[in-house]
Amino acid sequence: MKLNALAKMSAAIFFTAALGCSVNVASAADAKPAAQTANATETLSLLDGKLDFKLQGYEVHPVPGGAPGKMYVNKQAKRVLIIGEDEIPLVARGASEADFLEGMKSIKDQQKQSSPSYNVVSEKTENVKGLKVYHIEATSKMDGTDVYQATLIAAANNKFSVIQVISNQKDKPGHIAAVNNILGK
Repeated sequence: MKLNALAKMSAAIFFTAALGCSVNVASAADAKPAAQTANATETLSLLDGKLDFKLQGYEVHPVPGGAPGKMYVNKQAKRVLIIGEDEIPLVARGASEADFLEGMKSIKDQQKQSSPSYNVVSEKTENVKGLKVYHIEATSKMDGTDVYQATLIAAANNKFSVIQVISNQKDKPGHIAAVNNILGK
């Protein structure tokens, strides 16, 4: 199906740009320029308010390499979030949001190509306040550090959002708490 292939390609391009430039995000906690102080609480609203959550203790940085989205760094927790939102390409808007989300599932293949150590631990589609969110949990190595990676993908109102949560494997409870905060659990 031509439309499904285009949706997959567009999603992969967006995500690869956001994640591909972030191979060094595990060490991004050492980055200096911050647009916001770590003590501030920020409310993020994605997909026209269908997915909103609060972040506390994070500094905002541009995504390395000028990729779209924002990078949120929590130095104390050694956690990085990369959050991006973009318009669904016009050609893919004829499909349903569920079809678009289905096409996005190929993202794990793109991640595996980018990082041979990437290993999917679980994947599922969750219902978050009526919004379907595709959730991948994986392990990987970044700059020699073992990390947990959660990828959360959702689509609504002709937009899609990709959220990447990257945590040191020494802090599984903190990683789960960060993901649950985003998912409103």
